[in-house]
Amino acid sequence: MSDAEELTLADGRRLAYYRFGDPDGAVVVNCHGGLVSGLDVGLSDAAARASGISIISPNRPGIGTSDRKSGHGILSWAQTDLVELVDRLGIDRFTVMGWSEGGQYALAAGYALPSRVDRVAVIAGALPLDDPSAFGELNATDRRLSGLSRRAPLLARGYFATSRILAGASPRVVARVAARTMSRVDADIVEENHQWFAQCVVDAARDAAGAVDEYAAFVAPWGFELEQVTVPVDVYQGDDDTLIPAQWARTMVSRLPSAVLHSYPGEGHFIAVTRRAEVLRGLVASV
Repeated sequence: MSDAEELTLADGRRLAYYRFGDPDGAVVVNCHGGLVSGLDVGLSDAAARASGISIISPNRPGIGTSDRKSGHGILSWAQTDLVELVDRLGIDRFTVMGWSEGGQYALAAGYALPSRVDRVAVIAGALPLDDPSAFGELNATDRRLSGLSRRAPLLARGYFATSRILAGASPRVVARVAARTMSRVDADIVEENHQWFAQCVVDAARDAAGAVDEYAAFVAPWGFELEQVTVPVDVYQGDDDTLIPAQWARTMVSRLPSAVLHSYPGEGHFIAVTRRAEVLRGLVASV
């Protein structure tokens, strides 16, 4: 698995990011999911190299060795940290993908930077969760953790710290525990790739307070509407996803001005693993 690189932002914070794939290839920025880190795309390193794609995968504030920015939001991250990262790396135009919670950040990048982002891919992504009806359809674990992060952050920190310790000590056990809330197809993927999954969890919860910040941002207003995202978007969704309701993908596509839905019968949330090569090829094919 790749080691993180770091840069110091203008406000003095560290931003950690990973590189995967072909360093000279077409650039795809990855927005990692929730409860994981920029390592979430690590299993796609070989596929990216084979397709001539360079993946830049930053850790958001408070994740891994990226310093916290208390109260950070989805849109503000795209307008500040992401802009500074791509500017410092000399990247003018690029595409963006985001898995699960990361889908919100990928859409924010498309909204904030339409002259630089050529295409966006949302993989099993959520609708805006400040909408009570959408929040009510969210899975029980994420509802509980988001509530805990907002109302009892110290307790939430304890949960994330315990998850980090367990993942570091017993990767296979933490994968089995996580798999209990998933469909069988997703559980098999997580258990088969337990070392990768545990690394992502350890990296995500390195700073438990940062993990709390992430959950607060997850359910906060985005700062823009889906109807305002003008760049082309591909939405990928499995219909056996127990973490993100499959019907959300259809709603998202209906609200986006330029979007295509890619559905996978019998597959679940971890199409981010099984379908990532397809996602990558789709992002660069039209650029």
